[in-house]
Amino acid sequence: MPDPRQVSRGDEEILARALPGRHRFSDGPVEVGAAGVLDLGWWVFDDGRMVAVWRRDCAGRGLGVALVVSVLLVGPVPGAVAEEGDVGAGWAADSESYAPEDFHAAPYLGNGRIGTVVPSSGGGYHDYGEGVQTSFPLQQSRYTGTYLAGFYARQAVSQNMWNNTQVIAALPAWSGFTVSVGGKDYGPGVDPAAVQGYRQRLDFRAATVTTTAEWVPDADHRVDLRYDTFVSRSRPDLAVQKLTITPRFSGRLDVTDAIDGSAARRVTPVSANADPAQHLTSVGVRADGTQDTAFVVSSDETPAGMTGAALPDGSGIRYDAAVENGRSETFVKYVGISSSDYGADPQARATDAAEEGRSLGFDAIHGEHADAWDRLWQPAIDIAGRDDYRGWVRSALYAVLASVREGDRWSLQPAGLSSDDYGGLTYWDAETWIFPTLLALYPQLARTVVDFRAAALPQAESNARGYGLPGAMYPWDDGPAQQCASPAVCGFTEEHLHNEIALAQWQYFVATGDEAWLRSTGAPVIVAIANYLAARVGPKLPDGKYHYAPAAGADEYVSLTVDNALTNGGVMSTMRIAALAAQRAGLPVDPRWADIEANMAMPGDIAPGVPAEYLGYAGAPIKQADTVLLTYPFSYAAQGYSPADTLHYYFDRTDPGGPNMSNSVGAILSAQLDPCRTQDYLDRSAQPYVRAPYGFQSEARGDRSGANALGQSAWIFVTGSAGFLQGLLYGPTGLRWTDTGARLDPMLPSGFPDGMTVRGLAVGDTRLTVRIESSGTTVTADSGPAVTLDTPIGSKTIAAGQALRLPTRAAC
Repeated sequence: MPDPRQVSRGDEEILARALPGRHRFSDGPVEVGAAGVLDLGWWVFDDGRMVAVWRRDCAGRGLGVALVVSVLLVGPVPGAVAEEGDVGAGWAADSESYAPEDFHAAPYLGNGRIGTVVPSSGGGYHDYGEGVQTSFPLQQSRYTGTYLAGFYARQAVSQNMWNNTQVIAALPAWSGFTVSVGGKDYGPGVDPAAVQGYRQRLDFRAATVTTTAEWVPDADHRVDLRYDTFVSRSRPDLAVQKLTITPRFSGRLDVTDAIDGSAARRVTPVSANADPAQHLTSVGVRADGTQDTAFVVSSDETPAGMTGAALPDGSGIRYDAAVENGRSETFVKYVGISSSDYGADPQARATDAAEEGRSLGFDAIHGEHADAWDRLWQPAIDIAGRDDYRGWVRSALYAVLASVREGDRWSLQPAGLSSDDYGGLTYWDAETWIFPTLLALYPQLARTVVDFRAAALPQAESNARGYGLPGAMYPWDDGPAQQCASPAVCGFTEEHLHNEIALAQWQYFVATGDEAWLRSTGAPVIVAIANYLAARVGPKLPDGKYHYAPAAGADEYVSLTVDNALTNGGVMSTMRIAALAAQRAGLPVDPRWADIEANMAMPGDIAPGVPAEYLGYAGAPIKQADTVLLTYPFSYAAQGYSPADTLHYYFDRTDPGGPNMSNSVGAILSAQLDPCRTQDYLDRSAQPYVRAPYGFQSEARGDRSGANALGQSAWIFVTGSAGFLQGLLYGPTGLRWTDTGARLDPMLPSGFPDGMTVRGLAVGDTRLTVRIESSGTTVTADSGPAVTLDTPIGSKTIAAGQALRLPTRAAC
């Protein structure tokens, strides 16, 4: 009889097709927690997580691949071969004390279309009260919300309002089975004294929250509860929760699946209907000020033979269950969520998603979801010997990836889809702080940022016409409408945004080499912005210079200025790349662009080689990175300009209580200009802002992001998370997107003595691994066509399978 643990080449090929990605094989037996020692054949592992088993019959014929999704192994697995930087530990974060009033202890789940925060109890809706508020502009009590990309409430445009015409709407809460025993309920409002043996785990790798607790509602009843919750990455309209109940008594209990309208914000109820016979609940809402509707539809899988009764308001179903001591019962809800942004009949779309999920079952749906996340995790930033950085990188990258989806037409917001901080509006955060991180590792996701602005080009052109100007005028902050709400801020506030939009469009082309995209999408945006700015700066003044007034830079401690250095330097950049983009796309080139680039005014120096932040600036503290951005990302150069002195001057005056993304650009600039300080900036871009238990980042060290901040600091601050990652991607590697392609100039920060590795760096269709060590840097082309890189040793071309050796600059 053949050895049942001998895998043939044909088996390996079948496994590779069924389980794409990096997998390793063990010939067991394997000890798997409470399951004991299992020896069924060949176990397949992926970074310490058992994902499948290949079973054989006695004749050695393969019986197939069975997905194993209910067993998650936290540590290294016996028999699994670990690659460098690829270990099982560190992929999960735990909260082991029930803290229902700590909003940091509520994990975030998202698939880039649906985002939700799970309360400490495991599901449902919790409002933290007026003492814990959201950020500007809403400044309302913080709560565990569910958000759908593109679903926004609208308000009438008024001359007296702030810049935005939209605010993201919050949906009814979909998660949470309420368990009732003896007149008491287990849910977000449960008495903490009745909760024992508590643990909530966020598995970053599989984007799944598992909450376990022993609930003791009274002396006669004890119930073990387990909630497994995820928002499907493979199915954009689906969220799933499984409840496993193990009573320590015999009798009756109730389980209620309710879609809780208390969680909804800025919506009007449309319908609510529960059908116990079909185990189906549907709740619809309409975003205020619009005809846009969204539906949340839950399809329940319950123990055999169980019936339920509809709640009086039609928002859910209550199931009455007879239970036996020690016998576990399982309930699963498959929840479809969609809006009219995704089709004419969102109720039907949401219902189809829910019922298809139920037909396939929890294990299959969770398996494909975990596989989709596994593919996202293939790019990596590995820093050997630094467990703190490993945790920071994974939680930061998870927060970003949970907030963006390939192919959808939405950009990213400062808090992603985790809250309505900053109203869910799109700011410069998307282009300046989040986009570069995505561009380096996930260009397919970065495209959502640039395509969002391109889709809004007709509205931006309409905005400009409303002010009697040509070209495209984007608002400082608005939702998908991108409509100007008030002339007091749309045309005057932080107009550096236009330069950052144009730069991102150009960088996407440089990084991907997509000429067709540039012609159809990117170049029209860049040219329209250049035309607007050319009119905005007006004619030359008697000094022979173009001036920008009024304007405001990124330093939000100053409302209006004249000749803001970042804005004016950015205009020079936009004029230059507009000419390049227009030439490539066959669009007219305005000769004024070159004249503006050559003759744009800059404020005089406040110190040798250091331009003043704006005309009249006298050295006051600044809120966040502003003038330093001239060097990165804009590559500003002028006679007498000193990037190093500018870095030192302004960072010495940057408020440490301001928003946290400033330190990431400090890391990038210092790696180029003053490597001795790089490690300090990298540490400061994460450590002061990371909050237990899940390692997500807050916007500020304290409750407010700067002395003039309105509302409390944002949470979860995706902008800062992406900024931290950007510092690691562009600082040590020296990565820059030049007009001719990618440039690398590596250095090793002093705190990484064992080196660091970036895997999956994307240059065009080529994927690179960059391994930085003190002795030198190795760049390996892992896949794709040959690529040419600008390096310290000249222009070098490498093809797939080839490696390039570069010098590593020392930190000090």
